[in-house]
Amino acid sequence: MRRISAVLACLAVVASAGCGTAQATATGHPTPPCLRANNVITQADSGKTYCVRVGDQVAVILHSAEKKLWLVPLASGNVLKGVPNGAGALVVGATGRWFKAAKPGRSVLTSVRPPCRAVANSAGPAYPVRSCAVKDRFTVTIVAR
Repeated sequence: MRRISAVLACLAVVASAGCGTAQATATGHPTPPCLRANNVITQADSGKTYCVRVGDQVAVILHSAEKKLWLVPLASGNVLKGVPNGAGALVVGATGRWFKAAKPGRSVLTSVRPPCRAVANSAGPAYPVRSCAVKDRFTVTIVAR
């Protein structure tokens, strides 16, 4: 009985958080359940999906050794816009970028580090995330509502 109560309580928390339900976005893709975004997203968050509200800011800080620095994170589409951070310089070995959710939708944040590198295409630079080793790639999905 305790196990059922715990499961029901957990479901109530997820449902009341507003990010636990799947909904279709304007692009027609189902939105996976997502967590509320932290103040700072790091490489430890790679593979996760986060919810933000339009107008919220998202900071991405990736740490590495100086010889294998992460490339500046890129956002797919036009849901997230890069914004100034106002915080000054980052510590040695950190690569960061700040984004603001400009409109509802879904965006994928990506970065890679050597030996992977950016490739050019008609939409601008992109990272070949799938062809990089897991330890050298970063991907987070942001859902703005």
